Amino acid sequence: MKRWLLPILLLAGCTASQSRHALQGEPLESAPAAPVAGRVLDDGGSIDGWRYYEVEGSLKPLTFESVEGALHLTSDGSAGLLWRAMRFEPGAEPLLQWRWRVSRTFDTSTPLAPEFDNFPARLLVGFDSGWKDAGPAALAWRRKVEQHTGVTPPARAICYTFGGTLESNEAVDAAFGEGRIVVINLRTPRDGTGWHTEVRDLASDYRSVYGEDPPEVMALGIGCDSHRLKTRVEAWFDDITLYGCDAYAQFRRQLAPSPQRRAPPLVWYVFAACALVAGGSAAVWLWLRRRGG
Repeated sequence: MKRWLLPILLLAGCTASQSRHALQGEPLESAPAAPVAGRVLDDGGSIDGWRYYEVEGSLKPLTFESVEGALHLTSDGSAGLLWRAMRFEPGAEPLLQWRWRVSRTFDTSTPLAPEFDNFPARLLVGFDSGWKDAGPAALAWRRKVEQHTGVTPPARAICYTFGGTLESNEAVDAAFGEGRIVVINLRTPRDGTGWHTEVRDLASDYRSVYGEDPPEVMALGIGCDSHRLKTRVEAWFDDITLYGCDAYAQFRRQLAPSPQRRAPPLVWYVFAACALVAGGSAAVWLWLRRRGG
């Protein structure tokens, strides 16, 4: 039986209706003389603890193993996700660091269109934000997951991708999940396929895209998918580590200036069509009133 926990994370961009948010961040201070030690969540030495979920539509199962101290995922027309439950407070441990690389990138990877929503690598963070304000579609998905797994999935998620066309200072809302899923691309194809180290301020990212302090993290996921392209790609993940607030100084960085939130063209087309329909209906109603008078 396929596992249904966390499929909403992989489908974060599989929609035609999204909006973009600007990420906000503060410049970090100078590095201290002695580095602050982090808490290792996964050193890549074993696949133990990770559970596999295969997305419907996958041509072949995702393969995964630990190779030379790194988690190695291979997609051959696959759409799969490894996930593991873990809890921590991003307010107390806000900095998530990891290393990753891919065997290749896709020139058109983007969450803005379903046909291009393939990424060589994804790292996903699921937040236990509660389902109080969720709409009918999100609640229906939650019931489906609970019926199949007996586990309530994360109510909100941030998905970090490698190899997309969006710049890293943009976050894309996915309508699937009714505004509860956000995709942030950290690496574009021009960055190449070598090892890259990322450091994200989860608390700041969450505030930027959801407008409130972050709740507890309840799960992490790593993915590699190429099922729409029907091709082979590999991804490696290593040294997934958490740091507390006292480590801000050693990871000084400044995020790009925040662009204004804007919607993709399709959303404006929908708005324009609705306006035309409304305007036409009003004109017909006025014409009928005049004839009746």
